[in-house]
Amino acid sequence: MRTSTRSESPTAGPDVGASGAGAAAALRGSVVAGRRAARRAAEAVAPAGCTVDEWLVLDALRRRPGAMMSELRAATVTDKATLGRRVDALVTRALVYREVDAFDRRVVRVHLSSRGRDVLSDLDARLAEAEQGDQPGDQ
Repeated sequence: MRTSTRSESPTAGPDVGASGAGAAAALRGSVVAGRRAARRAAEAVAPAGCTVDEWLVLDALRRRPGAMMSELRAATVTDKATLGRRVDALVTRALVYREVDAFDRRVVRVHLSSRGRDVLSDLDARLAEAEQGDQPGDQ
């Protein structure tokens, strides 16, 4: 015989109460808004030949020049493998470059190139335009 102090519905799982349902609804709203924003950003940067991940890397390097990969991972919330591929693609396009740290040769720092700064300025304009064109309730 199973004993429990929590009320459980056979189909709905544990009863989390009104405050739990409100928190779940708020989280759902944030997740849906985030997905919509990511979709708008992807549509804005795609004509420039960039992905959202690449834009996030470029933006992070503007904010923290010469960042290490671990710092970029934290700033972009991107896994190690994906970040490595994105940085490789940006290096190939001469938007960023890698440099061995002067004090610790084990550390590789990533820098925004002048071409990368130009592309980032273009992306900023595209994203600002996309954000201004966004209307509440857009899906």
